[in-house]
Amino acid sequence: MIRNPTSIRLSAAISGMFMALSQSSAEQIYFNDFNGPPGSKYPEWSSSTISYSCPMTPTLSGVLPAPIVTNCVSPNRAQIFLGEFGGPPVAAPGEPCFNHFRVDQTVTLTLTNLPAHQSLTVAFDLLILKSWDGNSPTYGPDRWQLRVGTNAPLVDTTFSNNPKVQTEGSYQDSPKAGALQWTGAASTNTLGYKFFGDTTYHFEFTFAHFEPTFALHFSSSLFEGKGSADESWGLDNVRVSSTAK
Repeated sequence: MIRNPTSIRLSAAISGMFMALSQSSAEQIYFNDFNGPPGSKYPEWSSSTISYSCPMTPTLSGVLPAPIVTNCVSPNRAQIFLGEFGGPPVAAPGEPCFNHFRVDQTVTLTLTNLPAHQSLTVAFDLLILKSWDGNSPTYGPDRWQLRVGTNAPLVDTTFSNNPKVQTEGSYQDSPKAGALQWTGAASTNTLGYKFFGDTTYHFEFTFAHFEPTFALHFSSSLFEGKGSADESWGLDNVRVSSTAK
């Protein structure tokens, strides 16, 4: 059946009106590209203490004070972002358990006084910097996680910038188990990092949420313990939008 052209135009107009109404119900409540002067602080962002442990010698475990969260500039000055995260060196060459520590850090975005809403959409760029080793049994695993409050993780995976997958087993679990390094990346080697380079991933999630306070936890669990000169990560273009219906 051929529909009346007027009816088609009316339906299209009504459809467009409903689309506009739907779009207008989404409200951006937070956005930050962290493009202030390097070293700028962001009070809505905080870090946990940094814990470290040696699986072979549990008595060498410890906790370091929570660092202040600031932004930084990439080596080629192409991008300013929040970071770098991952922890400082926890042992020097020749010391017990050198190169065998696990270091854990969580960075949290806390928003308060949110407007009434039924869902939130979170979008951001994750920067995986330097020698992440994915699932390597020798140099990993190097894990990263995203969690809303105390809920189950939205992301719980490994990343790799290490191309030596055949000899070191440095596959990653993103976007699926056994993926090659860099799989699913939005860009690679754009920031000027020389030691195994850098990779940028874009993520976006929509989930039910009703409370006026929102906490988003970004966590890393990195192996070796040689500090951010060896493995680190950052965040950029973090956006949070709410939907009222």
